[in-house]
Amino acid sequence: MSADTLDIVNSSVYIISPLSLQTEFLLYVIKSEIGIKCSIFYRDGEDFSPPDNSDIRGNKQNRLFLIDTAENDFDELLKSIAIDRFPPESRFALFNLDANAGVENRALAQNIRGFFYKDDRFEIFLKGIKAIFRGEIWLPRNMLLRCVLDGINDKKLAIEKKMALTSREIEILTLVSMGSTNEEIANKLCISTNTVKTHLYNIFKKIKVENRLQAALWAGANL
Repeated sequence: MSADTLDIVNSSVYIISPLSLQTEFLLYVIKSEIGIKCSIFYRDGEDFSPPDNSDIRGNKQNRLFLIDTAENDFDELLKSIAIDRFPPESRFALFNLDANAGVENRALAQNIRGFFYKDDRFEIFLKGIKAIFRGEIWLPRNMLLRCVLDGINDKKLAIEKKMALTSREIEILTLVSMGSTNEEIANKLCISTNTVKTHLYNIFKKIKVENRLQAALWAGANL
């Protein structure tokens, strides 16, 4: 679907934000310039779930939820919005975002598909909204580059940690990720449980985790 063939009838934008003049103007611009239905759900700091009405829970539509991030901690904001309670076809974007917040990678992992910053003009909002409805991720080129570089650095660090592990430590870590106990590992590898504990201590230190669960999660992502 191109921007010119956007299904206006079956597309809706919902702004989740405290009451403000900017929010009211944003609603007006979206309605007048794109012609898409647009509503505001005012937040007062309480948890927010999608209202139980036919507009949201009826027939499947192209829905975009614009979440105001002004003066909100990102992680706490996501908890209060409860994205997992929204219809599965919903799309999400952040606006009033601080360019130095550094939340893009985490947000992308939480199914956020658009990023609008405090200094963005309304023309940017309109282009971005159309792009998100086309199934694209809307993220400025410099921010996209930063996300890629951050991902490369994270992978590089993971590889360095992996390379620091001995073959026996990787073997034990793999068994830990499969849910094996110290006794089961000792029996399988024909070593003592004390030796297993020593290996685990060294493994935790090398990959910088504090317990078996964190080690198992790290192994699942990196081994």
